[in-house]
Amino acid sequence: MRIIVAGSGEVGYSIAKELAERYDVTVIEVDEGKASEMDKLNVEVIRGNAANVQILRKAGIDRADMFIAVTGNDEVNLLSALAAKKLGVRTVIARVGNPEYADRPVIRNHPIGYDVLVCPELVLASDFAKLVTIPGSIEFAELEDIMLVEMVVKETSPVAGKRIAEVGFPKNVIVAAIHRGDKIIVPRGDATIEPGDKLAVFGKVEGIQAIRNLIGEQVVRNVVIVGAGTVGIYTAKLLEKANLHIKLIERDEKTAEKALKVLRRTKVIIGDGTDMNLMMEEEVGKADVIIATTDSDEKNLLVALLGKSLGAKKAFVRVDKKEYAPLFEKVGVDAALSPRKSTYLEVMKILRMMKIRAVGEIKEGIVVIEIESGIDGKRVASIKLPENTIIAAVKRDGEIEVVKGDTVIHRGDLLYVLTTWENVDEVEKRLRA
Repeated sequence: MRIIVAGSGEVGYSIAKELAERYDVTVIEVDEGKASEMDKLNVEVIRGNAANVQILRKAGIDRADMFIAVTGNDEVNLLSALAAKKLGVRTVIARVGNPEYADRPVIRNHPIGYDVLVCPELVLASDFAKLVTIPGSIEFAELEDIMLVEMVVKETSPVAGKRIAEVGFPKNVIVAAIHRGDKIIVPRGDATIEPGDKLAVFGKVEGIQAIRNLIGEQVVRNVVIVGAGTVGIYTAKLLEKANLHIKLIERDEKTAEKALKVLRRTKVIIGDGTDMNLMMEEEVGKADVIIATTDSDEKNLLVALLGKSLGAKKAFVRVDKKEYAPLFEKVGVDAALSPRKSTYLEVMKILRMMKIRAVGEIKEGIVVIEIESGIDGKRVASIKLPENTIIAAVKRDGEIEVVKGDTVIHRGDLLYVLTTWENVDEVEKRLRA
């Protein structure tokens, strides 16, 4: 497969690095410094503007199977992707930062011709909103009325120290995996849940919502958002639907006025989220969640730590530099989310799932996939699967059912499988047999 990537920033570099091991990759980059960085990879580099048809032809657009536009310029991404489609490329993907170009986080089969249009800012805001409305969650993936949510077990949690079979999870919910330190455990009923464990819980939406009392998390009522850019405003708009008390703090007066025009139930405050006096005056310490969405990673960290020091129960932050995310979480941030990661994951899903559809990724490397069963008449417990792989649910006759060991799988069933990216090919081989 021949793939052309426009843009060699953090996202473009990560995509090219991943793809170069298996595909013929060409990168188009206008910046000489960034282009020279690509010399480390086994890719061809073309200097120039990806929106220029001559540059596209020089990159071999007439022979390309996929075109991925992830430059830092929306117009270049949109024009180059559209040109690539007109020139015969089968699959085109474009990233846009301005939500005026996309009214949803991810648009598939766009009427203009894009196969996938991703707005990382809206994806990030949607992710923040879901973390808030699913108490206890720090990661999640979803499909129809099924969700995979990762929840942290605190020392005071009612489930800490209990075996899974003793907890009494709803019948339409299972503990699909336990993340304990650096290990991923696919548990059995006799597995003990320990404080600090991160439970990957899979099940029907109503069941997921019901287990918050089992985990010991309180419902979120008060939310403070710092930063009224695209992410902050869209997060507030989504949370307004959940009937929460929301405060949005923004230091720039014009930006704050813009937020006031589009928000209906959010209190917009002009001020600096790093000003302790302001934060105390606005009673940020009473917040269930504080979300820092400014354009500065460092400021977001400072806002989060200040909020938690004042008493806020949880802190979620936007982080653009991916290497910062694990560091932020180590010093007290509950979840650090990257808008760039969403673009990368969308591309990886398409490439890795030509035959198998990815539902979502709950942790880097851990994915839920949808695959049509070629197995007929076997119980789940008798199906041999790779390590760290489990069949979590089955869809049959339009109904989704969380499976147990004695659930019988039939040919044609749609199976939802929790596994690692490395195991995807082997999972396909065994379940299509």
